[in-house]
Amino acid sequence: MIKRALHTIMAMALMTGPIAAQTIVPVRVVASTSWTAAFARAAGATDIVTIAPLELKHPPEYEIKPSDLAAVAGAQFLVHSGYERFAKRLAETAGIDGLTIAQVYTDNIPATFKSEAHKLAVLFGTLPAYESWAARFDTLTASMKMAVSEAFPDKRVVAHAYLKTYAQWLGFDVVGTFGPGEPSPAVLLELAKAKPALIIDNYHNPSGSSIVAATGAPLVTLINFPGKDGTRTIEDVFALNQAAFLAAARSVKK
Repeated sequence: MIKRALHTIMAMALMTGPIAAQTIVPVRVVASTSWTAAFARAAGATDIVTIAPLELKHPPEYEIKPSDLAAVAGAQFLVHSGYERFAKRLAETAGIDGLTIAQVYTDNIPATFKSEAHKLAVLFGTLPAYESWAARFDTLTASMKMAVSEAFPDKRVVAHAYLKTYAQWLGFDVVGTFGPGEPSPAVLLELAKAKPALIIDNYHNPSGSSIVAATGAPLVTLINFPGKDGTRTIEDVFALNQAAFLAAARSVKK
Protein backbone atom coordinates (compact mmCIF):
# COMPACT_ATOMS: atom_id res chain seq x y z
CA MET A 1 0.00 0.00 0.00
CA ILE A 2 3.02 2.21 0.11
CA LYS A 3 2.59 3.49 -3.41
CA ARG A 4 3.09 7.15 -4.16
CA ALA A 5 5.51 10.06 -3.88
CA LEU A 6 4.36 13.51 -2.83
CA HIS A 7 3.81 15.98 -5.60
CA THR A 8 2.49 19.51 -5.53
CA ILE A 9 -0.05 20.87 -7.97
CA MET A 10 0.31 24.41 -6.65
CA ALA A 11 1.74 26.17 -3.61
CA MET A 12 0.35 29.16 -1.80
CA ALA A 13 1.33 31.25 1.22
CA LEU A 14 -1.59 32.98 2.92
CA MET A 15 -0.88 36.42 4.45
CA THR A 16 -3.13 38.62 6.55
CA GLY A 17 -2.29 41.75 4.56
CA PRO A 18 0.48 44.26 3.93
CA ILE A 19 0.56 45.52 7.51
CA ALA A 20 1.07 42.05 8.97
CA ALA A 21 2.88 40.60 6.00
CA GLN A 22 4.99 38.27 8.16
CA THR A 23 2.01 36.63 9.88
CA ILE A 24 1.03 33.28 8.38
CA VAL A 25 -2.69 32.54 8.45
CA PRO A 26 -3.30 29.04 9.93
CA VAL A 27 -4.12 26.70 7.07
CA ARG A 28 -7.00 24.27 7.02
CA VAL A 29 -6.10 20.81 5.76
CA VAL A 30 -8.39 17.97 4.75
CA ALA A 31 -6.62 14.61 5.12
CA SER A 32 -7.93 11.41 3.57
CA THR A 33 -7.00 9.14 6.50
CA SER A 34 -5.42 9.30 9.93
CA TRP A 35 -2.06 8.44 8.35
CA THR A 36 -2.05 11.35 5.91
CA ALA A 37 -3.33 13.53 8.76
CA ALA A 38 -0.26 12.48 10.78
CA PHE A 39 1.98 13.75 7.98
CA ALA A 40 0.10 17.06 7.90
CA ARG A 41 0.31 17.41 11.70
CA ALA A 42 4.06 16.71 11.66
CA ALA A 43 4.41 19.35 8.95
CA GLY A 44 2.92 21.93 11.29
CA ALA A 45 -0.78 22.00 10.38
CA THR A 46 -3.12 22.42 13.33
CA ASP A 47 -6.54 22.67 11.66
CA ILE A 48 -7.00 19.20 10.15
CA VAL A 49 -10.18 17.44 9.08
CA THR A 50 -9.77 13.66 8.62
CA ILE A 51 -12.17 11.98 6.19
CA ALA A 52 -11.96 8.25 7.07
CA PRO A 53 -13.05 7.58 10.68
CA LEU A 54 -10.23 6.83 13.11
CA GLU A 55 -11.82 3.63 14.39
CA LEU A 56 -11.61 1.86 11.00
CA LYS A 57 -9.14 -1.01 10.86
CA HIS A 58 -8.35 -0.35 7.19
CA PRO A 59 -9.22 3.31 6.47
CA PRO A 60 -8.52 3.30 2.69
CA GLU A 61 -11.65 1.15 2.20
CA TYR A 62 -13.91 3.83 3.63
CA GLU A 63 -16.84 4.95 1.46
CA ILE A 64 -17.15 8.73 1.54
CA LYS A 65 -20.44 10.50 2.13
CA PRO A 66 -21.71 13.86 0.79
CA SER A 67 -20.93 15.41 4.18
CA ASP A 68 -17.30 14.35 3.79
CA LEU A 69 -17.07 16.04 0.42
CA ALA A 70 -18.52 19.22 1.87
CA ALA A 71 -15.55 19.45 4.25
CA VAL A 72 -13.20 19.93 1.32
CA ALA A 73 -14.88 23.18 0.29
CA GLY A 74 -13.53 25.12 3.27
CA ALA A 75 -9.95 23.87 3.08
CA GLN A 76 -6.81 25.33 1.58
CA PHE A 77 -5.11 21.93 1.19
CA LEU A 78 -6.09 18.33 0.51
CA VAL A 79 -3.61 15.59 1.47
CA HIS A 80 -4.11 12.01 0.30
CA SER A 81 -1.96 9.00 -0.59
CA GLY A 82 -3.54 7.89 -3.85
CA TYR A 83 -4.42 4.33 -2.85
CA GLU A 84 -7.57 5.13 -0.90
CA ARG A 85 -10.66 3.69 -2.53
CA PHE A 86 -12.20 7.16 -2.44
CA ALA A 87 -9.08 9.14 -3.46
CA LYS A 88 -10.13 9.79 -7.06
CA ARG A 89 -13.56 11.07 -6.13
CA LEU A 90 -12.12 13.18 -3.34
CA ALA A 91 -9.55 14.73 -5.67
CA GLU A 92 -12.17 15.41 -8.35
CA THR A 93 -14.40 17.14 -5.83
CA ALA A 94 -11.43 19.12 -4.64
CA GLY A 95 -10.89 20.60 -8.08
CA ILE A 96 -11.97 24.06 -7.00
CA ASP A 97 -10.24 27.40 -7.13
CA GLY A 98 -7.73 28.10 -4.39
CA LEU A 99 -7.20 24.48 -3.28
CA THR A 100 -3.85 22.73 -3.32
CA ILE A 101 -3.73 18.93 -3.62
CA ALA A 102 -0.76 16.98 -2.25
CA GLN A 103 -0.15 13.25 -2.55
CA VAL A 104 2.13 11.69 0.07
CA TYR A 105 4.23 8.54 0.07
CA THR A 106 3.04 6.80 3.23
CA ASP A 107 5.94 5.09 4.97
CA ASN A 108 6.82 5.24 8.66
CA ILE A 109 10.56 4.85 8.21
CA PRO A 110 11.73 8.05 9.95
CA ALA A 111 13.81 9.44 7.08
CA THR A 112 10.97 8.96 4.60
CA PHE A 113 8.30 10.25 6.95
CA LYS A 114 10.34 13.38 7.67
CA SER A 115 11.02 13.98 3.98
CA GLU A 116 7.34 13.83 3.12
CA ALA A 117 6.34 15.99 6.09
CA HIS A 118 9.01 18.53 5.11
CA LYS A 119 7.52 18.82 1.62
CA LEU A 120 4.13 19.50 3.16
CA ALA A 121 5.64 22.09 5.49
CA VAL A 122 7.09 23.93 2.49
CA LEU A 123 3.66 23.81 0.89
CA PHE A 124 1.87 24.97 4.04
CA GLY A 125 4.41 27.65 4.95
CA THR A 126 5.02 26.00 8.35
CA LEU A 127 8.72 25.11 8.23
CA PRO A 128 9.60 26.39 11.75
CA ALA A 129 6.91 24.16 13.28
CA TYR A 130 8.11 21.20 11.21
CA GLU A 131 11.74 21.70 12.25
CA SER A 132 10.80 21.77 15.92
CA TRP A 133 8.77 18.59 15.48
CA ALA A 134 11.55 16.84 13.51
CA ALA A 135 14.07 17.36 16.32
CA ARG A 136 11.74 15.74 18.84
CA PHE A 137 10.89 12.94 16.41
CA ASP A 138 14.58 12.13 15.89
CA THR A 139 15.02 11.68 19.64
CA LEU A 140 11.92 9.50 19.96
CA THR A 141 12.74 7.20 17.04
CA ALA A 142 16.38 6.76 18.07
CA SER A 143 15.21 5.74 21.54
CA MET A 144 12.70 3.26 20.11
CA LYS A 145 15.24 1.71 17.78
CA MET A 146 17.70 1.16 20.62
CA ALA A 147 15.07 -0.31 22.95
CA VAL A 148 13.78 -2.76 20.34
CA SER A 149 17.27 -3.76 19.22
CA GLU A 150 18.33 -4.55 22.79
CA ALA A 151 15.15 -6.56 23.39
CA PHE A 152 15.82 -8.95 20.47
CA PRO A 153 19.40 -10.28 20.32
CA ASP A 154 18.28 -12.71 17.60
CA LYS A 155 17.41 -10.41 14.69
CA ARG A 156 15.92 -12.99 12.29
CA VAL A 157 12.31 -12.10 11.52
CA VAL A 158 9.58 -12.88 9.04
CA ALA A 159 7.68 -9.68 8.30
CA HIS A 160 4.47 -8.64 6.61
CA ALA A 161 5.38 -7.26 3.18
CA TYR A 162 4.08 -3.80 4.13
CA LEU A 163 6.40 -3.73 7.16
CA LYS A 164 9.58 -5.14 5.64
CA THR A 165 11.44 -1.84 5.32
CA TYR A 166 10.26 -0.74 8.78
CA ALA A 167 11.67 -3.97 10.26
CA GLN A 168 14.95 -3.40 8.41
CA TRP A 169 15.16 0.15 9.77
CA LEU A 170 14.85 -1.30 13.27
CA GLY A 171 17.86 -3.50 12.56
CA PHE A 172 16.13 -6.82 11.98
CA ASP A 173 17.32 -9.38 9.43
CA VAL A 174 14.19 -10.06 7.36
CA VAL A 175 14.54 -13.71 6.33
CA GLY A 176 11.09 -13.90 4.74
CA THR A 177 7.94 -11.92 4.00
CA PHE A 178 4.23 -12.66 3.68
CA GLY A 179 0.95 -10.94 2.87
CA PRO A 180 -1.19 -9.29 2.08
CA GLY A 181 -3.40 -12.36 2.09
CA GLU A 182 -2.89 -15.75 3.70
CA PRO A 183 0.36 -17.55 2.76
CA SER A 184 0.14 -20.76 0.75
CA PRO A 185 1.35 -24.09 2.21
CA ALA A 186 4.52 -23.83 0.10
CA VAL A 187 5.25 -20.34 1.47
CA LEU A 188 4.58 -21.55 5.02
CA LEU A 189 7.12 -24.34 4.55
CA GLU A 190 9.78 -21.93 3.30
CA LEU A 191 9.16 -19.49 6.15
CA ALA A 192 9.36 -22.29 8.72
CA LYS A 193 12.72 -23.37 7.27
CA ALA A 194 14.03 -19.82 7.83
CA LYS A 195 13.61 -20.35 11.61
CA PRO A 196 12.66 -16.75 12.48
CA ALA A 197 12.88 -15.49 16.05
CA LEU A 198 9.88 -13.21 15.55
CA ILE A 199 6.87 -12.75 13.26
CA ILE A 200 5.94 -9.12 12.47
CA ASP A 201 2.35 -8.74 11.31
CA ASN A 202 0.29 -5.76 10.14
CA TYR A 203 -2.79 -4.84 12.20
CA HIS A 204 -4.50 -3.34 9.15
CA ASN A 205 -3.97 -6.40 6.88
CA PRO A 206 -3.24 -9.29 9.29
CA SER A 207 -2.21 -12.64 7.84
CA GLY A 208 0.52 -13.99 10.13
CA SER A 209 -1.34 -16.36 12.45
CA SER A 210 -0.68 -19.45 10.32
CA ILE A 211 3.02 -18.57 10.22
CA VAL A 212 3.12 -18.38 14.01
CA ALA A 213 1.55 -21.84 14.12
CA ALA A 214 4.05 -23.18 11.57
CA THR A 215 7.18 -21.67 13.13
CA GLY A 216 6.40 -21.43 16.84
CA ALA A 217 7.87 -17.92 16.80
CA PRO A 218 6.27 -15.13 18.84
CA LEU A 219 4.08 -12.58 17.09
CA VAL A 220 4.14 -8.79 17.21
CA THR A 221 1.37 -6.84 15.46
CA LEU A 222 2.17 -3.27 14.42
CA ILE A 223 0.09 -0.35 13.19
CA ASN A 224 0.71 2.17 10.42
CA PHE A 225 -2.46 4.26 10.66
CA PRO A 226 -3.16 6.09 13.93
CA GLY A 227 -6.48 5.18 15.53
CA LYS A 228 -5.98 1.94 17.48
CA ASP A 229 -5.90 2.31 21.26
CA GLY A 230 -6.38 6.06 21.12
CA THR A 231 -3.38 6.79 18.88
CA ARG A 232 -3.62 10.07 16.97
CA THR A 233 -0.09 11.18 15.99
CA ILE A 234 2.91 9.48 14.45
CA GLU A 235 4.56 9.69 17.86
CA ASP A 236 1.64 7.67 19.27
CA VAL A 237 2.13 5.07 16.53
CA PHE A 238 5.81 4.62 17.37
CA ALA A 239 5.07 4.42 21.10
CA LEU A 240 2.37 1.77 20.62
CA ASN A 241 4.59 -0.26 18.29
CA GLN A 242 7.48 -0.07 20.75
CA ALA A 243 5.22 -1.33 23.53
CA ALA A 244 4.11 -4.23 21.30
CA PHE A 245 7.72 -5.21 20.57
CA LEU A 246 8.72 -5.11 24.23
CA ALA A 247 5.67 -7.15 25.25
CA ALA A 248 6.61 -9.78 22.66
CA ALA A 249 10.18 -9.84 23.96
CA ARG A 250 8.96 -10.39 27.51
CA SER A 251 6.79 -13.30 26.37
CA VAL A 252 9.87 -14.99 24.88
CA LYS A 253 11.81 -14.73 28.15
CA LYS A 254 9.06 -16.37 30.24
